[in-house]
Amino acid sequence: MESLEVAFEKAAAGRRYRSLLRRADGVEVAFEGGAYNKLGARGELPHDLAHLIVERELELTQGVWGVLAAGGLFRHATVVAGRQAPHAARRGRELVEAASDAIMQAELLTRVVCDACAAGPPFDPAALRRVNGEGWWSELVTRELVERCDAQLAEAARAWAALAPGRRLVERWPLARQRRPASRRGAHAR
Repeated sequence: MESLEVAFEKAAAGRRYRSLLRRADGVEVAFEGGAYNKLGARGELPHDLAHLIVERELELTQGVWGVLAAGGLFRHATVVAGRQAPHAARRGRELVEAASDAIMQAELLTRVVCDACAAGPPFDPAALRRVNGEGWWSELVTRELVERCDAQLAEAARAWAALAPGRRLVERWPLARQRRPASRRGAHAR
């Protein structure tokens, strides 16, 4: 399966980090981060890295990473390398706007999954659904999915903690076989 490289660069000092995505069109997009998701006693990891793991497992096409991979540009995203096609900035903003509900859903599902992983097993999708709310829920959030996310999030948190300042942790974002996000009304994703 074809995939894109996403690097998470730890700042030389402090808690900041930078996410770098090299898109299929050769453009490299960066955005600065500083928020973290806690995993209880197992530590924490950058919020954008948690997003990547949860969105990848849910196979979302219009979460943060799917939109960035498709050419979307958030306000805090910057093109740092490569040449964009004409009108790419406008098209990038339009992609973000068109996916706003799906991006919000991805944000909330990332929080719910990370909170569940911080609390530890057993993972109860019905309880997670009540916490998340019906409007943003996805039937794809199963016990098995949360268990897979838990293992990946814990490994990423360990790798991040061991990472020296100024170094990068590299992940992959798949380009094929992604599902569309569930509608805001909680419909099944395709």
